[in-house]
Amino acid sequence: MKTRIIQKQSFMVIGVSLETLLKDEREQRNIPKLHQKFTGRISEIKNRINDSAIGIFIDPPNYNYQTDKFQWIAGVEVTSMEDIPEGMEAVSFPANTYACTTYKGKKNQAYQAYDYLYQWVAESEYELADSYGVEHYEAYDEETTEEIMDLMFPVKKK
Repeated sequence: MKTRIIQKQSFMVIGVSLETLLKDEREQRNIPKLHQKFTGRISEIKNRINDSAIGIFIDPPNYNYQTDKFQWIAGVEVTSMEDIPEGMEAVSFPANTYACTTYKGKKNQAYQAYDYLYQWVAESEYELADSYGVEHYEAYDEETTEEIMDLMFPVKKK
């Protein structure tokens, strides 16, 4: 994997969310279920930019993966936060600099991209600028369970 630094303008997302502990997610696999549920509802979002789903994690301040729940949003980027379908929510994110890596492989091994990018940030001239990250899905093959995904963390110079 390689890391690139990109600039992304502010963006808005409408989607469905859940809160979970990391250990519970690893056992129960609720995030893939949430994405599957969301995929069936994308057409309800009138102001979506496209049909490409994204996943976003939002950690609480001073996040401890062993004891703290994090929020996961399965959503799509939108042009406005109006007309939010029932059971969905809207969230906005500021313009930011992102460390980005592309993961190609089994969906259930995508944690490797996280391990890689966290390690890259720790060893780079950057540090995390916020407590969220974004997964942009480019392709997914149901038969092979292979995916192509861009993982992005907001960063700033140390």
